[in-house]
Amino acid sequence: MPMMSFADYLREDFVFWDLPCQDKPSLLKALSGEVATRLSTVDAGALLDQLLAREAERSTGIGGGLALPHATVAGLEQPLLIVGRTREGVDFAALDSRPVDLFFLLLSPPGAQAQQLRVLARLARIFAPEERVERLRSATGPEALFQMLLEEDARHVY
Repeated sequence: MPMMSFADYLREDFVFWDLPCQDKPSLLKALSGEVATRLSTVDAGALLDQLLAREAERSTGIGGGLALPHATVAGLEQPLLIVGRTREGVDFAALDSRPVDLFFLLLSPPGAQAQQLRVLARLARIFAPEERVERLRSATGPEALFQMLLEEDARHVY
């Protein structure tokens, strides 16, 4: 399998800064709307429904203030990683019960489940030490956060 890089899935215009959300549904609605605004093939309502259904099964809040929501979306050619940051943490029913302020939404085309799992596993591995997550929190804006993500990814060639 070829080596993967976030640069293959992450675009700077999909890094959303200081999302004004009070709870999980409003955050997922905001992310769905932002994605649909930028991708004409994505229906915001359908994406939101899928994300809410996934969260109803089990929260994608992995702890440490991070959440990895994900969905399969028709019309995509390859997975797309969307990053969101909130001003204040959102109750996401995370494993450690801490509020979540960094969101990595992964959208994948149908049939790309293996690729989706690889991206999710890479995210979890790279951001396992809390120091790395704190570094991301120190970003001063979406451009800085985008660059930090690419730099962190480049440090982990496996």
